[in-house]
Parts: sequence; structure tokens; C-alpha cells
Amino acid sequence: MPDGVVSPLEVLLPRAGAAVARHRRRLAARHGLTPTAIDVLGALGPGGAPSHRELAGLLGLSPATLTPVLDALEAAGDVRRDRDPADRRVVRVQRTAAGRARLAAAEQPLPDLPQPDPAHETAVRAWLLAVLAAADASV
Repeated sequence: MPDGVVSPLEVLLPRAGAAVARHRRRLAARHGLTPTAIDVLGALGPGGAPSHRELAGLLGLSPATLTPVLDALEAAGDVRRDRDPADRRVVRVQRTAAGRARLAAAEQPLPDLPQPDPAHETAVRAWLLAVLAAADASV
């Protein structure tokens, strides 16, 4: 946009989101991951071992979409899949120590991304969540 022209927020927001998504894809690729793989590793906390179906639901993916991501992460040693002893039909997924380390390396924040003033961070976060909720509700 030419100097002095103010871009509307509804134009800036998707452009900023797309730029952050591009950065996230490049950073993930540097670590041999995809953004979805980073989401999977991030969703697997230290305490629990969700089922494959629970993990897919948490991430908003179909179990079939999640399977190849888990296959790649398991082959790399980042996750472990085990049958639930109480119900052998259920497969539980756990992040390994290697997966935790890989996630930490791949989740480095954008070095040049400005952070909101701490006094405004809560308001910015609330506004972004409200925008997402409104966009989801209007579909």
C-alpha cells in the first residue's frame, strides 16, 4: 500500500496470519517436520497418552489424516504408539524424549516478531480469539 494509506484490519489480519504461517512452515521444515507434526507433538503433553481418535479430535483432524503424520513421527522416534491394555482396539500415543527435544527446537518464536506490550497482551489475545470465534460462527 502507498505511504499514508491505512489498511483495514480485515486486510492486515489475514496477511499477518499468512506471513506467520509461512514462517512456521519454513521453521518446521528446517527440523524435518510439518506444521501438523508440530501441532501433534505440542498436543502430546508429558502427562497423558490420548488415543489416536482423541488426538485427532483435539487437533480437528480426521483419524485417517493423522495416521501418516503419526507414522512419520514414530519412524523418527518422536512418538510411541501402544495398544491400550484395557481395550486392545484403542491405540494410545505418547511423545518421547526425542519428540520433546525436537518440538522445543522447532517451536522457536519468530526472532523479529514484535510482541505486544505486556500491558496489552491479554487484550490482544482476547481480541484475536473473538475474531476467530466470530469467523467460525459466520460460516
